[in-house]
Amino acid sequence: MSSSILKRRFLRLSLIALLILTCLGMARLQLWRAETRGERFEREQAALVSIPIKLSAHERDREKLLDRAATVRGSWLPKETLFLDNKIYRSRAGYHVLTPLQLLDGKVVVLVNRGWTAAPRLRSDMPSVFTPIGEIDIGGVTRSFETRTFELQKTLPQGAVWQHVRELEYRKSSGLDVLPVILLQTSDNGDGLIRDWGSPENPATRHYGYAAMWTVFALMAAAYGLFAWRKRDD
Repeated sequence: MSSSILKRRFLRLSLIALLILTCLGMARLQLWRAETRGERFEREQAALVSIPIKLSAHERDREKLLDRAATVRGSWLPKETLFLDNKIYRSRAGYHVLTPLQLLDGKVVVLVNRGWTAAPRLRSDMPSVFTPIGEIDIGGVTRSFETRTFELQKTLPQGAVWQHVRELEYRKSSGLDVLPVILLQTSDNGDGLIRDWGSPENPATRHYGYAAMWTVFALMAAAYGLFAWRKRDD
């Protein structure tokens, strides 16, 4: 067998081995995502049926507050309302409405995701949202602020329409002393917003499916490599 044929075989098998390792790496990544997101989903579901905690200015530990059923009493700060952009509900474009609620026991606020509202016909117009005045009780579940993703520019959001709501950016932009979690409102206070927070499907199921798919790709690559090894070069 000539050296050129041996080189072609070695190169071919090296590429196949690399492909197999890549597929197995992707399968392992999906298994890790299934584990971590599955645990998060279970905590979130447990929070829905747990005894609610009461949010206050005195408890600021994020780990103790995160993914818990919670109640809070305070007053809305309607002038500080934000509209989280690109939120689709039943094929309709809209916003999530986020308004800080000032707690009664100090100047601390909790940012509340109050629900979904449809976008006006004109992009330049802002939705009209009813906000009750005076003291109000709100119930919901606590969620984490968004984490930073890769961006070319790191500038603070401006105006009422935001693409992302991250804790440090929100603190700097608003100047408010905010709790380290967002309250996802589940109670109704007659504001007409839609609080449909999605299906209870465990996201781990989807990632297990992806892991199985990448494993099949690895097996297919291995089978092809075995075939190529046995095949005689012309």
